[in-house]
Amino acid sequence: MPKYMIGTEEQQKWIQKYFFCPRGLGFFEPGAVPMDNPVMSAFNIAKASYQIRPEVFNMDYLSKSLNLKKEEIIKRMKRLYDERLIMYVMTPPMQLIGYGLYYWVVKLKEGTSKEKKQALSEWFQNKDEICTGAEAEGDFDYFNGCHMRVLDNLIYDIFYRLRDLPEVEYVHTVPIRRAIRDLYTNMPDSLNDYREFFLDDDTINRLAKMQDKMDLTDLRIFKALNTKRPMEEVYDFKVLHDISGLNPDEMLMGIKTVIENNRMLVPVFHFNTRKMGLKNRLFLIRLFQMTPSYRKAEIADEIATIPEFNVINEFTDSFYDIGAAAYKDLTDTDALFEKINSFSEVEDVKVADFTREFRRFTCRLDAENGMWEECILTDDFLSDITRKAMPAINLNINKEEEE
Repeated sequence: MPKYMIGTEEQQKWIQKYFFCPRGLGFFEPGAVPMDNPVMSAFNIAKASYQIRPEVFNMDYLSKSLNLKKEEIIKRMKRLYDERLIMYVMTPPMQLIGYGLYYWVVKLKEGTSKEKKQALSEWFQNKDEICTGAEAEGDFDYFNGCHMRVLDNLIYDIFYRLRDLPEVEYVHTVPIRRAIRDLYTNMPDSLNDYREFFLDDDTINRLAKMQDKMDLTDLRIFKALNTKRPMEEVYDFKVLHDISGLNPDEMLMGIKTVIENNRMLVPVFHFNTRKMGLKNRLFLIRLFQMTPSYRKAEIADEIATIPEFNVINEFTDSFYDIGAAAYKDLTDTDALFEKINSFSEVEDVKVADFTREFRRFTCRLDAENGMWEECILTDDFLSDITRKAMPAINLNINKEEEE
């Protein structure tokens, strides 16, 4: 008899393995807190200050773990930020705080000009509702994501407008059921190793040799900043107090509850892949349609045991079931492709390389436009976009884009 049969004692027992049950779209759970809640103070102060005050991070921990002087670490962190090479971002489990997390894939028609694609990329870059997004080349041309409380708002604001473009072949939604890993860091929906950082020393050594923006010491600092540790060792709460006047003990207690106990926030440093010459290769994995949900989750978890993948998501209600990405310049992506295809349940895999990233977790990545880290967290709360007449997307090269 198959596992987890309906009508048996095993019915849906597989769900109980996870800290949060695998979800459909948007859930709103009691205990979710907004970003302006006092328990978020430590993160908010660090996020607003690290650009000029890197010492908001615990320099005692960093100095000891790296065997570097604090002054050297601070100097390097300032340079890395000033040169737009690093950015401090965060992600919450969006589907627990009232949003659906809807990613979507755009394929352009054969023969679409580079100029038209560039114009569409600029529209995506400036579309604040897109919280994470990238231009790609390969089996598809874009992979973008939005957090929306109401699916109709996404359909009317973006999908219908894209559908009317003669250059678009298709738009496929890939709603996130579980965000398992991002930026090499395991997210709240991971089965194991929550907050573990999977960028290993061998990969860092290769990365140091293949580009001249971040040397090995810079990359060791980057890794140390992302290494899982107690929140006492993440921030310097005395510095946070000096900046804000807030009680350091209360800030520590709040952020420990949010991150360590409740898994409602994962902060992580991101590096500028374009400046460093890195291209993320995304595999969109389609399983045979009769694959049970528990097995789909198991396959995603098995893929998550492969540390070379820096992004892993499990999808729902989509043509695709799992997404996994790895930097093709740092990894044998052909070997990863073979590992994916070794699962008998895999029907098809689409592959594309990111050529430009627009945003990560609402933070803009276009340093060339002077917009590095510009962050707009949109919310369609109480909005009904279906009542509005949305202007067409304008791909005329020499005209202002309409909004």
